[in-house]
Amino acid sequence: MSDRRRFLRKFALLFGVGAIGVVSLLPMLVPQLSRQMATLGPDKPLPPLPVIVAVSMIQTLVLLALAVAGGVALAPRLRLRSHLADWAGGEPRGTRAFAADVPWALGLGVLSALVLLALDHFTLPSLGEAGKDLGLTQGRTLGLTVMGVLYGGVTEELLMRWGLATFLAWLLAKIFRRGSEPLSATAMWAAIAIAAVLFGAGHLPAVVAQGIPLSTPVAARTIVMNAIVGFAFGWLYFCRSLEAAMLAHATVHLTWSGLALLA
Repeated sequence: MSDRRRFLRKFALLFGVGAIGVVSLLPMLVPQLSRQMATLGPDKPLPPLPVIVAVSMIQTLVLLALAVAGGVALAPRLRLRSHLADWAGGEPRGTRAFAADVPWALGLGVLSALVLLALDHFTLPSLGEAGKDLGLTQGRTLGLTVMGVLYGGVTEELLMRWGLATFLAWLLAKIFRRGSEPLSATAMWAAIAIAAVLFGAGHLPAVVAQGIPLSTPVAARTIVMNAIVGFAFGWLYFCRSLEAAMLAHATVHLTWSGLALLA
């Protein structure tokens, strides 16, 4: 198999599974954008709702394509692994190793979910009215859970870990490279941390979309709590595999939804 064909096969598979996650946003995105349009009032010249939804989806798909392409090109240079990419590229030995990643992913996913729930318990009272709408187990519908698994667990990991963290690691490796090592510990941890903080900041628009005022405590809570799990997912990606990070991310959402049902 030629390098070009191998690249295209890896890209097609990863982009395809990531696109499924983007589509899972529709049930939430449509009413959310509709409410935002309504708040602007009838005097504002806005495109029709389907056009706004389509533009929003296309923007996300473009970012996804860039992240997937960047990861496919750079991850092998840093010895970072995706079992799906290995399989698509004709390297089936990587798929069997995923079984070893599963306990790490499930364990760290459940632990991360519980740690954030503990932080949730102690921070929500200090947020006043805003805290009533920010509970992690609040409003855990089936649709929200599916979106958390597909978009959060798959698409966000392709964007933030496979794309962004890989690029940061590649860039930092140029600065901190020692000898023949493709990735130093300094570059790895720096890439994990930076991507985690940006992952946390990336959740701020979702808070605003809920109609919650973005005060300093709300913003700090959002960034810190998401950065904590982002750091855990980043560690899994760099030390195990992309799919381990995906499974852990999905496990966080499934844990919250399961506990919400028991409450």
